[in-house]
Amino acid sequence: MDLSGVWRVAKLDGDLEKTGADPELDDTGWAELEVPGHWASHPTFQLNRDALLHRKRFTAEATPEHKRDWLVLDGILEQGDVWLDGRFVGTTSGYFVSHRFEVTAALRARADHLLAIDVACPPAGEGPKQSLTGSLQSGPLAPPLSPGGIWRPVRVAQTGPIAIMHSRVLCIAANATTAKLLVRTVLDAQEAADVRIDTSVMAPDGQSSGSQSELHTLSHGENRLEWVITIEHPQLWWPWALGDQPLYDVTVAVRTDDDDVSDRRFWRTGLRSVTVKDLAWTVNGTRLFVKGASLGPQSATLANEEARLIAHDVDAAKEAGLDLLRVHGHIARPELYERADEVGMLLWQDLPLVGTYSTSTRRRARTVAREAVDLLGAHPSVSLWCTHEEPNGAAVPSNEGPAEPLSQFAKRLSRHALPSWNRSVLGPTLRRELRTSDPSRSVIMRSGTVPGLTSSTASDPHLWLGWHTGRHEDLAPLLRRWPRLGRFLGGFGAQSMRIRDWPTTAPSFATAEVASFRRYLPRSAYADGAAWARASRAYQADLLRSQIETIRRLKYQPAQGFCLMALVDAEPEGGFGILSSDRSPKPAYRSVTDSCRPVIVTADPLPSLVTPGRLMEIHVHAVNDLHRKLANARVTATATIGEWFHRQTWQGDLTEDSVELIGTFRFTIPAIHDVLALTIELQSDETSDEPVVVASNRYQSVVIPPAEDTATPRVRI
Repeated sequence: MDLSGVWRVAKLDGDLEKTGADPELDDTGWAELEVPGHWASHPTFQLNRDALLHRKRFTAEATPEHKRDWLVLDGILEQGDVWLDGRFVGTTSGYFVSHRFEVTAALRARADHLLAIDVACPPAGEGPKQSLTGSLQSGPLAPPLSPGGIWRPVRVAQTGPIAIMHSRVLCIAANATTAKLLVRTVLDAQEAADVRIDTSVMAPDGQSSGSQSELHTLSHGENRLEWVITIEHPQLWWPWALGDQPLYDVTVAVRTDDDDVSDRRFWRTGLRSVTVKDLAWTVNGTRLFVKGASLGPQSATLANEEARLIAHDVDAAKEAGLDLLRVHGHIARPELYERADEVGMLLWQDLPLVGTYSTSTRRRARTVAREAVDLLGAHPSVSLWCTHEEPNGAAVPSNEGPAEPLSQFAKRLSRHALPSWNRSVLGPTLRRELRTSDPSRSVIMRSGTVPGLTSSTASDPHLWLGWHTGRHEDLAPLLRRWPRLGRFLGGFGAQSMRIRDWPTTAPSFATAEVASFRRYLPRSAYADGAAWARASRAYQADLLRSQIETIRRLKYQPAQGFCLMALVDAEPEGGFGILSSDRSPKPAYRSVTDSCRPVIVTADPLPSLVTPGRLMEIHVHAVNDLHRKLANARVTATATIGEWFHRQTWQGDLTEDSVELIGTFRFTIPAIHDVLALTIELQSDETSDEPVVVASNRYQSVVIPPAEDTATPRVRI
């Protein structure tokens, strides 16, 4: 029985705390709210920060003797106290966790019922947090409104005497010969009984790939069972850049001694082996340089996200050449994981912890970790667990003053790595919990911290060069000085604004990082608000292009990939997204698409200004992410200033899955005061009789007269 639809709601005050669950209480004058939903979608409660009492009246037939009834709450954001017909049923915790409460006796006692749920979602606040809502309420991708509400369906489900309370499926091994699925269930038996558990696996073509039946004797109450299913000659699931995405259907049915199905579960899964060691991805034994983007909550109200829009985001990431989406600081709707499985998009899955948390959250956080494995373990796209985003808080500079120098930046970043309860106690606790619950996946303990001085660590440093500190061109020299920072680049990007005439001197959207706008894009430098917004979009595009090209030139030496911030804006007025909140592409989307093509050619960045007589020595690289050799490749570099040009060509094979220094392009700037344009093209005749352009790139600078008494230096770029 589905209890979705219109519920009555009111703020929970002192009187309602005493009488709110009473079926005789008259609630006809209360506000109405759609469930599933969020109270922020109701004009009366849009800015609400208090707990709300939700009430629903329904009628149910009496339960047959051999059946059991369960009240199922698939998602309450963030905590709820549940009452049925005036009696307390239980408490929920964990906004994505499905809770089951047996209500057989209550439904047999009467036909008309009153379900009351106190829902609380307190704001995150400044200090250590209590609510485990992650980026739904904290961080740079958090929507501005409260996410509170009953955001997933509420229903009454019926089982036989044996009910499946918890279950999970994990692919613990897969190769071309065999694959193994680990199935775990927690069964609740009304009384001691013998049962048969049938497990079936259906291949993508609809043929059976294996079945298994086992007899078990259950005791009264909770029973935990595990078993392994072996699949011969499996069709392996691959990321889209490496292969196809065949999906298998797995069904578990619990049968009583009279052969009736008491309860069952169904999963769709893929067979693959993913290893992420020190943030180096290997899928089915094949190494992959990972190109990714963070994905925050896809709208301010998760309950109202359209499946079409969720699929669009995954498809847009694939079209941009990205292999990975980081589900940043939250558990998303089921449709995201289903679409990622279908198209071969790898997912980096965070637990919903962003910033610092109270010591009282430790036990609840462990439960959240286990439940996340139950919910998402079957999805082949989920390749990595991350326990905590920036456990010591965001490593950002002060809001005032000029951009800090790199020396100060390094000192601030190192302080961010100091021991703390969140970093040194909560993180290891959750890592152990995830590793115990899910032996099939790698776990990193934290994101946003720096590697040690003498050894690598599995964390992605959030450098924010060109946005929180320094210039975006500083990335290459910084990584030459501290190579371990470049192993996996996370936390980089810039915010940009919607193009309109901004009436104020600062962006007015809730997640705007005003200090960074003042440092890098001051309003006073632009004629009007529209020009300011256009400049912010151009700056974002240039920054992402520059830093992605830099990290790709370091492929495997030491870089294993990157994850930019972010795919989609959290707000209509702007944000870190390369797509606006309405999914229209910004200039940065094209910039990222060009920078993430399987084959690219790059050059060292040009200085913004050059003078005649200056000797240029520019290193040219080619990056090939294809897992095949590109034969007969020809790279041509051309420099033009007005009518003058200089050209140099290199030819040879481009090795598979590699980055190669093609050569050094040398020329001297002539005495022409104009725009210097550097164009690089990579051509190949591998697939046709005539050479075709496989990749190209373009850089610009301006030639200016030299100062009168200054000798022309010889500069190596």
